[in-house]
Amino acid sequence: MATLLLSKSVVMAAAGSVALLIAPPAMAITYVTTIVASGLDNPRSVAFGPDGSMYIAEGGTFNPGGPTTISAEGTVLAFGNTGAITRVSSGVQTRIVSGLPSLTDVVSGAATGPQGLTFRNGVGYLLTGLGRNPDVRTTDLAAAPDAVNLASLFSFADDGSFLKLADLGDYEKLHNPAGGPVDSNPYHLVGGPDGLLVTDAGGNSLLNVASDGTISTVAAFPDVGGIEPVPTGIGVGPDGAFYVGQLTGVPFIHGSANVFRIDPDDHSSSIFASGFTNITDIAWGADGSLYVLQFSDAGIFAGGPGSIIRIGRNGNRSTVLGGLIAPTGLEVGPDGAIYVTNFSPVPGIGQVLRIAAVPE
Repeated sequence: MATLLLSKSVVMAAAGSVALLIAPPAMAITYVTTIVASGLDNPRSVAFGPDGSMYIAEGGTFNPGGPTTISAEGTVLAFGNTGAITRVSSGVQTRIVSGLPSLTDVVSGAATGPQGLTFRNGVGYLLTGLGRNPDVRTTDLAAAPDAVNLASLFSFADDGSFLKLADLGDYEKLHNPAGGPVDSNPYHLVGGPDGLLVTDAGGNSLLNVASDGTISTVAAFPDVGGIEPVPTGIGVGPDGAFYVGQLTGVPFIHGSANVFRIDPDDHSSSIFASGFTNITDIAWGADGSLYVLQFSDAGIFAGGPGSIIRIGRNGNRSTVLGGLIAPTGLEVGPDGAIYVTNFSPVPGIGQVLRIAAVPE
């Protein structure tokens, strides 16, 4: 399993090598970038509500004094309830939901908590991550009863309320669709034809959660050559098929990440586009273009900035924006602009950028 708990020093070093408000790329389309939300704690994904307001999942911040567990990388993670959801409406930024479960690196503050965010039929839904064997919720973290809410699906409302609907960690324990070590890290989600489609980056699977909370496996992504696939971004394409972006696991080989196409009828999988590096999210545009978000163009171990790549309907690729610092969430807004989280694995300085073509 590949987690995205990078140290603050690594992220800040990358930031020092590029400009934040990046110059427009040298291409026919010119884009302007503006900051539309700031001061966020580990912002992981963006979604738009029925009224056009923007919602941001915040993974959380430091959890001093909470029970701890050890990450796959050997770092100490502390549990707390610092996860949140922020809304931006008419330019006003407000944290509307707080007290969500969060598992945070005690040194860097990089958090795994609220991650995926979407709306379906007017209802807001949220995923919480984990990145460990789900058993740690009731062993290492047993002193915190709310730790069982990691690796889960919630609904939420603007009044600050939230309700657990499904336990994806338990599903991984019982079924382990891709085989291998039991590990659950629900990452992104989107509304599908029969419920919510969820990528489990730890379990290497694409799941469906029906309206009654029933979970089923849509597709599993087994290891290839000993390297985990790590599915991340999820979107339903213009053809009705399900498209999944791939981070890839260690050693995060440059150019080895794919976008998979999952047939909605027989759930067979094929490679739609290849040659990417560390994909963390994807989003479809109204014109049929697919936008692909790369966490790091050179690869996580190599460091450096990430980017947004556009795949046109004719298959041609172009860079929309480079110089992003550890981005994880991507969405095309109702206004046609692209929205992306920046400084995603850091508390206190996270942002959402709006990227719009000129003239809009």
